[in-house]
Amino acid sequence: MSQGNLKSLALRWSTGFCAALVLLFSIYNLRLLKWSELFWIALLSAMIVVVNCLTASAIDENEPSRSQNSFTNAFVLLAAIAFGVSAATVLAAVASLSSLRHAINSRTTIPSTAAAILSIFIASSLYELLIRAIAVNLPADDGTGAPLGILIVPLCVMALAQYFLHAYAIKTFAIFDDGALRPAFNRDAFVWKAITQLVGASSAWLFFIAWKGGSVSFFFVGLLVIAVVHLLNLFNEQRGNEIRRAEADTVRHIKEMAELHMNTIESLAIAIDAKDQTTHGHVRRTQIYAMEMGRILGLGEGEMKALEAGALLHDVGKLAVPEYILNKPSKLTAAEFEKMKIHTNVGGDIIKRVNFPYPVEDIVRYHHEKWDGTGYPKGLRGKEIPVVARIIAVVDFYDATRCDRPYRKGMKRDESLVLLRRMAGSSFDARVVETFIEHIEKFDSLIAAHDIQEQVASQEIIEMADAEPDAGVASEILGAANDETGFRSIAEAQREVYALHEIAQTIGASLNLRDTVTLISSKLKAIVPFTTCVIYLVDEQSGKAHAVHAEGLHAETFARRRVTIGEGITGWVVANARSMCNTPPELDLIDVPEEVASTIRGVLVSPVIREDGAFGAITLYSANRASYSTEHVRLLESVAQHAAVALNNALTYERTKESALTDPLTDLPNARSFRMSLEQRIAECQRLNREPLAVLSLDIDDFKGINDAHGHGIGDRLLAGVAGIVKRQLRQMDVLARYAGDEFVAIMPMASSDVAQVAAERIRSAIENHKFTVRSGRTMGVGVSIGIACFPLDGETTEELLTAADRQMQRNKHTRKLAPSIAAANPVTSIDAFR
Repeated sequence: MSQGNLKSLALRWSTGFCAALVLLFSIYNLRLLKWSELFWIALLSAMIVVVNCLTASAIDENEPSRSQNSFTNAFVLLAAIAFGVSAATVLAAVASLSSLRHAINSRTTIPSTAAAILSIFIASSLYELLIRAIAVNLPADDGTGAPLGILIVPLCVMALAQYFLHAYAIKTFAIFDDGALRPAFNRDAFVWKAITQLVGASSAWLFFIAWKGGSVSFFFVGLLVIAVVHLLNLFNEQRGNEIRRAEADTVRHIKEMAELHMNTIESLAIAIDAKDQTTHGHVRRTQIYAMEMGRILGLGEGEMKALEAGALLHDVGKLAVPEYILNKPSKLTAAEFEKMKIHTNVGGDIIKRVNFPYPVEDIVRYHHEKWDGTGYPKGLRGKEIPVVARIIAVVDFYDATRCDRPYRKGMKRDESLVLLRRMAGSSFDARVVETFIEHIEKFDSLIAAHDIQEQVASQEIIEMADAEPDAGVASEILGAANDETGFRSIAEAQREVYALHEIAQTIGASLNLRDTVTLISSKLKAIVPFTTCVIYLVDEQSGKAHAVHAEGLHAETFARRRVTIGEGITGWVVANARSMCNTPPELDLIDVPEEVASTIRGVLVSPVIREDGAFGAITLYSANRASYSTEHVRLLESVAQHAAVALNNALTYERTKESALTDPLTDLPNARSFRMSLEQRIAECQRLNREPLAVLSLDIDDFKGINDAHGHGIGDRLLAGVAGIVKRQLRQMDVLARYAGDEFVAIMPMASSDVAQVAAERIRSAIENHKFTVRSGRTMGVGVSIGIACFPLDGETTEELLTAADRQMQRNKHTRKLAPSIAAANPVTSIDAFR
């Protein structure tokens, strides 16, 4: 049992013992009362039990003071003023125990009953002292030494004292149960309960007056008051329950989001570590080591949060380091090591933009600083290095030396610890190192429990390759070179597996199309041989496959290629969504210059496929081999499968970036969005047996003259105003867009030609009747020309409908110029008539 539980148990039983003594003393004192008074006390006890059975619910462990019932409080207070402290104490015990009938256990029953007994005993004793003080100079008429009217003040004091003492005791028990401070009292609930206590005291006073023979009406008034307050109290408790449920949902949502963010960080860390051939297990083990070290060293909450995230992200800057340096199977040159060192500053700058509320940046930027000041990037020494960075430096080094890498074998535990101790005081903080070594067995048992053991077993004999891994650990420290016989063939197979794994992990890391295609071709080199790699994507407007990336020999020639779907090898693969290889390459090189085509001996093409079919292809040309094996086909298809998702995402992102779907001036859909909506509506109409649809084309008359006369600022405001008026005249299902300049277009689903004509006239009338403000005190009117095209009468495609509507609009504009309307403005017809 923890120390906190022992304290809670001691408090609970000691308080219960005191309350039991007080209760026994009170019961003993009842012998001094008359039999008639004992009868009334028994009657009040029975009434309390009955009322609690009818109204009280099980105790709420989060708010135990709710066991106090509005009715029973009044009866307890009545006993205090009528029969004294002992009677009130006994009735308080009866009230508490009867209200806890659904939750009888030592954790709730003893604290709640003890609090009820002790609080009423102290409060009623205070009441008697006040009564005696008041009665010194006042005539008596109630047997207590004070007039009935004077009782209300000390009675209210007793009620409030009883409530405050009871609530404070319950909160104290809760604090000791949890072992930590809870939030402060809820102010609204606290005030409401205090008011309820005062009303209960007033009701007890009315009952007492009626009992002393004042009037029966006082008794009924008291019952009515307490009943109303009890109903209000129930309503308030229900509202409080709803608020607590909402708060609990909010807390749960925050926890879920925090967990999601941490999972996102972990996924990013895995992708980063995969770049230098480390594993998911490495970052998770580093995190466990670091968090346990932080707890042992007594770090604060912010620093613990920093360790949790920083352990995963400490090498995020390696994104800026070339892979041939990260995975070089030999010692880095001076220039290469300088390039490696930039990852700390790059990572620090990346994390700085995230703006973590705790020192994650310190971990990422300074975890390669050394205790003697010889580290990088700033050459900090001693305690200038943040403690979180010192911890990560130790645990990262330990786990890195324990694990196998393709370029070296890992160490067993004892040898890694010997190396760590040797570097304490020079590279690492000696206190951190000694603390880590002291608890290493506990840490490794936690690692085993998480099933992420990838370290070399402690019994194995260490074999180190001649390499400099992990950002510059000197080869003379890690050990000498060993025989590499047979290593090359094993390494080739490992590189193939690693390349496929890395593609799957990182191919979708960027939404930039250029970066994505570059990444695909660069990863492809490791597993499928080629002289030239060309990635084609189908252009939706031209219907041809365009080369979006070319790498290798004659890349500039292939980068300009446009392939018709179905023609040549690449065109056939896109059209049929099937791979092709070992076909005469001349079939795919018809439009390629002869001096380039003559150098190519073999070709392999695989399609890039999504749900609606192939939308591109990866074409490999070889100047060295005339044929590819089935294994090459399998590998390329595997890469193409992963590439399809990344390329589709990148294309979607590029399209969205090139053309936003909303016009910033009017907040209406722009032309691209309108075309997409119209194509979708036309498809729906065709599917629903050619349901009618109308397209309106609207153009402001002489808008150029308005801009010339008043300026473009006034013209922009006028466009926004016209957009608002037109939108109000359309139905909710209609789609209005700004097409170009001063031209607007609208889609009216399920609208016939007559309905569209009425809507057009309503729009024209609303605009022409509106006065637009051009300057302070000056307004102007504008006219509009409107054209209508209906599906399927005027066209069955987007282009046909837009052309027909534009033609009608131009005809309307020309007619209005020849015969301008002089009729009075027509009233605006309500849109409700056409819904």
